[in-house]
Amino acid sequence: MHQESPIWIVTGDFGRATVNVTDRALVEHAHHQFNMLFMLDGAETVFRSGDTDLPLDGSTVILFNPWVPHLKLANAAGPTTILSLVIEPDWIDRVLEARGLRNGLSFPRIREGMTTGVRLAAQRLAGAISRGLLDNGADRERPLMDLIDAVVDAYIVPEAANVSSLGRPIDFRIRKALAYIHDHALENPRVDGIARMVGLSRSHFFEQFRRCVGVSPRHYIDHIRMRAAMHWLSTSERTLVEVADELGFGAHSNFTRFFAQHMAVSPSEYRRQTYAVA
Repeated sequence: MHQESPIWIVTGDFGRATVNVTDRALVEHAHHQFNMLFMLDGAETVFRSGDTDLPLDGSTVILFNPWVPHLKLANAAGPTTILSLVIEPDWIDRVLEARGLRNGLSFPRIREGMTTGVRLAAQRLAGAISRGLLDNGADRERPLMDLIDAVVDAYIVPEAANVSSLGRPIDFRIRKALAYIHDHALENPRVDGIARMVGLSRSHFFEQFRRCVGVSPRHYIDHIRMRAAMHWLSTSERTLVEVADELGFGAHSNFTRFFAQHMAVSPSEYRRQTYAVA
């Protein structure tokens, strides 16, 4: 059995912030939020997007726009301490609008050099998370806002911030597929069946879905199921067996494996280590 590694998780309107010490691999996945990754300590690790390897070490940061598929390779040289921010687009749009940057955010490059300001802000936020400081005090959002400000100052030019990342074409058949997925994602629908329902061949459906949404149908379905799992684990008293059953897993062990492959932590540990801030 894989031994649990130290992890601290905070959720709120902003999204999710995690400090995780891990050497695990993560399967390829994508989500509708922005994902910012900062190495705090330990061995270099490598993420991958498409055919591009993205080493993460003390001199780099990784910045994924929404719906960019990516995975993490297993570490060969030991565990890495990573601060991961998964930020809701609506929340960061409000932050940027307050700074006079409108029409959405889009990171111009996935991998950037770590600046001194970003490093210090990431270390302060990680310390606040691991010590539970975001749950107390009138200024508890300050460490998070300081890091967001440092990232925007370092990596976002005004022209980039004024280009929306959501301007994709949409096919009426893909709209129909999206509506069906949202209604039935917890049943883990088969992609072939969705393609037939909207009148497309499997290959054409995959091509159109990726062109319109930015990710594969499987990634989209898995994202919705993971969001439901994380919500239930952190806000309800459903047992793990009940959550697994709600998500259409035939066995509790299959759910545990699915969750760990996406989060590098088991569902039970996620539940124990997550707290919400207002």
